Amino acid sequence: MPEMLDITQAIEQAGGNPDLAKELFTMLLKELPDQKYKLNQAFNDEDNQGILDVAHKIYGATAYCGVPRLQQVARDLEKAIKAQSADVSDKIQEINTAFDELLMNGQTALEQDWL
Repeated sequence: MPEMLDITQAIEQAGGNPDLAKELFTMLLKELPDQKYKLNQAFNDEDNQGILDVAHKIYGATAYCGVPRLQQVARDLEKAIKAQSADVSDKIQEINTAFDELLMNGQTALEQDWL
C-alpha cells in the first residue's frame, strides 16, 4: 500500500517549492473533515452521484499534495461507483481509514523538515 505522505512527491508536485507543498498539504488537512462528512453522508443516503462528486474532488486535491494512499483509494472509489461495483462499501471504509490516518498524523508530518 502506498505511503500516507510522500514529502518528496509533494515538493515535486508543487514545482519544487517546499513551502508551497506544505501549504497545499495544510489546505488538504483542513478540508478532510468536511469531505469525510460529505462522503459518508452521501453513502448513507445511497447517493451515488454525491459519492462520485466527493471522491472526484478528493482525487483532484491529492494530485498536488503528495498523499499517494489517499489518491489511490479516492481513484478506486471513483472507479467502483462508475462501475456500479458491489464493493463500494469496502472502498468507503478504505477511504475513511486513509482520512483518519492523515487527520491523526498530518500535524506531525507538518512539523517534519520539508527541505
